[in-house]
This record gives sequence, C-alpha cells and structure tokens, in this order.
Amino acid sequence: MRSLPRLFAVSTLVLALGACTGGGSTSAGPSSSEPTATASTIPSGPISFVEGEYRTEYADVTADLSWNGGTGELHVVNASELGLEAPALHAVTSEPATVDASVEGAAPIAAGEEATFAVAFPETLEPVEAGLIILSFGDESWGAMAPVVAE
Repeated sequence: MRSLPRLFAVSTLVLALGACTGGGSTSAGPSSSEPTATASTIPSGPISFVEGEYRTEYADVTADLSWNGGTGELHVVNASELGLEAPALHAVTSEPATVDASVEGAAPIAAGEEATFAVAFPETLEPVEAGLIILSFGDESWGAMAPVVAE
C-alpha cells in the first residue's frame, strides 16, 4: 500500500506542473500581434561551383586561385595593416597526404598591396583529386580555400 501514496503524490505534482503556465497572463485568447515573415538567407535549390576557382577571405586579406590543372594563378589583395610573408599552396589528397604547388616569384606582400603569382601543382595531380587547397603565408596556415559558388 506504500505505492498508493506515492502515486497520489506524483499525480498531484504532474497536475500542478501542467496547470502552471509560467507566463502570469490570464488571457486565454490568441495573441494580438502576428508573426512577421523574414527572407531566408539559406540558399534554396541546387548549388553549383565555378570550376577551377577558389577563394578565401580573412582579416582584410582576399586570395583568389584559378587552377584547373597544370598552371594557375594566385591573386592576393592585402587590405590589412600588416605585411604578409610569401604565399604557399598545397593540396590535401588521399595519396600522398599533401602535394605542394610551386609559386613562381613568391615574395612578401606589403600592407595595402596586391600581387599575382603563377602557380603549378605537379602535372600528375588532377583537380578532382585535390580534396582541399591550403593557403599559407610563410609559416602561418590561413586555412582551406573554398570553391567559388556560381551566381
């Protein structure tokens, strides 16, 4: 018979919690303000990318890579107040783990300047095999360059 008082206590607690609205409002009718619609910033429909185009933007620095196999071009705009060391690129692939690109004439980029460099990955690397393309300035990795979304 000890379970009957417990059942009564639990039932009373559930009923009390169910009656509590927490809002303190005595109005039982619908709200007088209607929700407003906002435009979604999430793309709808299929997304496609510009083949061979990659970009990264960080800390007032924009880097664009055009590479579809063979030789490509890296364009860096340094709108920051700090200079950048010479750029480097490497692709992360499944086998071998990373493949470095040669960046012709790689040189530091002063604050407020921009520069364009010819880049080349080994001819054996196909763009479809380059899982990620990583940008570095000197010893600092600036992360993966994202494929450019087609508009």
